[in-house]
Parts: sequence; C-alpha cells; structure tokens
Amino acid sequence: MIFTGNKEKKSDYYDEIYKKGYNTDRYAFLYSTIMNLIGNTPNPRILELGCGLGDLGRMIIEKGYAYRGFDFSHEAIKICKEKCPTGNFYVGDVYNKKSFEPEDYNKVIALEVFEHVDDLKVLKNIQPGAEIFASVPDYDDVAHLRLYKDWKKDIIEYYKPFMHVYEIHSAETKNKNTGNVNTIQIFSAIKKLD
Repeated sequence: MIFTGNKEKKSDYYDEIYKKGYNTDRYAFLYSTIMNLIGNTPNPRILELGCGLGDLGRMIIEKGYAYRGFDFSHEAIKICKEKCPTGNFYVGDVYNKKSFEPEDYNKVIALEVFEHVDDLKVLKNIQPGAEIFASVPDYDDVAHLRLYKDWKKDIIEYYKPFMHVYEIHSAETKNKNTGNVNTIQIFSAIKKLD
C-alpha cells in the first residue's frame, strides 16, 4: 500500500465537484458487479457509505431491495433526492456512529470510499456480521490517501483485524484524460466481531 501524503478533503470539496456536473458513467462496471453480488444474497438490507449521486442506490431501490445511503456532501444528497425522490438518502458522516443507525442493515456498500478516509476508523462503525462490498483503486488522485497496489497485502492482510475478505475481483479502467490503465479491486468481506 502506498500512503500518498494527501490530506483528507472536506465536504465542500465534493460539493463543488458535484455542482459542476460530475459524470458517474465510468463506474457503470462497478455498479453492475455490485448488483450481481447483491443479487446472489438472500434478503439484502443495504446501507451505502458515500453514496455520491445515488446512481447505484437508485438501481438497488428499483430492484425492490431495502436501501439507505448517506454522503457528507449536501450537494450529492440534493442530487440523489432529485434523481430518486422515493429513496432514503441523507447527509451523514462515516466517522459518526449515528450515521449507521438504525443497525437494521446486513449489507454495506463502500465503493471508492475507503481510499478517501481513515478506513480503519470507519470500519469500527460497521456492525459485526455485516457483509461488505467495497472497491479501492491503485491510482493517485488529490483526494486519495492510499493506493492499493498489492491485493493480497493491501486488502486481505491490511483489513484482516476488521473483516474476513473472501472474494476479490480486479477491473481495469482507462483514464480518459491520461490514457493510463488503472486497476480497481472490488472485494466482498464479512465484518468481524469487535
């Protein structure tokens, strides 16, 4: 794992990005992968951390699954509610245990979230036994605190005290601006007892 030295961004940074018209098309493969993983599990009750603009949330709701999603960007949640007025989207903070309440969920989604935050603190807020579907990248960005280069060391071993990682999928994406090929690791895990 590479620690970038970047500082964690505050919500106003993301508010500005979303106000400019952020495009989530590049995450379609992530959404598809997660929808397949969720579809293979019984009775999913989902909590999405960092739900962004709500695209995946809307897909989950349209499938009829119980869903709640939160983000600390007020602008993101405003857009979520415009796109999916019936969705349960709210402003929350991954560091605040109250954002995870009620603990009626059995699945947690954290796509492209852990690299932006103190992930080990966030994991402490997830209830034991919850199944986690997450993704982490290997490329640098001004908002990334860590880069996950070695899936065995940077995911399985790093997260071992907090969760049992039982499946990892790798996906390559091409950066439209640089032409570089990047890798995103999508993993499934079970949160361990505290």
